[in-house]
Amino acid sequence: MRLSVCLLGLCFCLPFVSGQDLTEREALQKLTSESPRARALAAQVELARASALTEGLYPNGALTVSREAAAGTPETYLLYEQPLSVTGRRGYLRRAALAAAESEGSFVRMQLHELRVDARLAFLELLLAQEQLSVYDSEKASLQQIVEVLQKREKAGESSGYDLIRAERELSLLEADQGNAQAQVEKARGLLASFFATSQDAQGLRAVGALTVPAVPDLASLIGRSGARGDIQAERQLAESSALSMEAAHRKMYPEPIVTGGLKSPVVSGQRESGYVISVTVPLPLFDRGKAEMGRAEIARRAAESRADAIKAEVQLRLKGAWEETQTRIRVAGIYQKKAVAETGNLIRIARAAYEGGEVGILELLDAYRTQREVRLRMPEFAATARQSALELERLVGEEVIP
Repeated sequence: MRLSVCLLGLCFCLPFVSGQDLTEREALQKLTSESPRARALAAQVELARASALTEGLYPNGALTVSREAAAGTPETYLLYEQPLSVTGRRGYLRRAALAAAESEGSFVRMQLHELRVDARLAFLELLLAQEQLSVYDSEKASLQQIVEVLQKREKAGESSGYDLIRAERELSLLEADQGNAQAQVEKARGLLASFFATSQDAQGLRAVGALTVPAVPDLASLIGRSGARGDIQAERQLAESSALSMEAAHRKMYPEPIVTGGLKSPVVSGQRESGYVISVTVPLPLFDRGKAEMGRAEIARRAAESRADAIKAEVQLRLKGAWEETQTRIRVAGIYQKKAVAETGNLIRIARAAYEGGEVGILELLDAYRTQREVRLRMPEFAATARQSALELERLVGEEVIP
């Protein structure tokens, strides 16, 4: 009994910890399965396809029951009327609607791609914020060690109070920057959580992975793959739909007959007789010959083709600039890592030895720590900037090309 009470007390006393570590690939899988925006886009495609199935259906017939009387002779009619689709117009309408639905699917595919890129950028932002917060945490621990050593020396009368005051001031400034870094982490968590279900706890998210400089395919292959972008394909499919609509409008020049048949039951000399009725009605296309619809469909086809060509040309030009930008940022990150990071490795050791030997003052020692901190902060920032540029390049290509 006492054990149960103790365990119950621990449940209330211990803080509740909930968290979710996510790799980038897991975040994308979670996006696919939980994102309300992804579900809405999928429903948009289903709606377009369902709407297409309502086009070009065979027309319903009509059943008529009527009774007439003339000169005291009543007649009863039971007639069935059925339009005949003999020109193929309804088939073209169905194919045009299906092509428009496929176009909607291609547009949605591009929107889903951009949503995935946005999610990867949000993941990258959180990963960078965590890396920088980690740098502040470790740098704070190093400065706290210096402050503790100076406090002991001041009590022992081995150092001036100025060194301690200056070190404590440097520590307070670092703590302020650390607070800003923590706020940036919380902001990035909220941004990443916004891509998932509304029940997602932003506080529990943690990005897992290495912040490395990406590998980028060659420019020629990226330009070739960009031709299959969803929006370009969607415009091509819209042009196809317009061409089919134009052909359907052309079929309006040819009439589709309406066949009527049924039974006739007159009363002759008090006797009910029976017979049949057959008629064919042919609409005459005197006024509506489909020319206006053909003109509109042709304009829509040309407009869709022009938009597809414009998107393709614009993307190719932007790809060249984005590829060069990405390559430059990758080179900058590599050079910074080789030079600045390597040269700063022994900076703290040299500065501490010089300070202990009385060769430099506290300001020079703190400047060495500040320089090291800046280098450690800039390295993940350069890597993240290069990866961000690569992901924007992926957005232009229209499919995933950055691992």
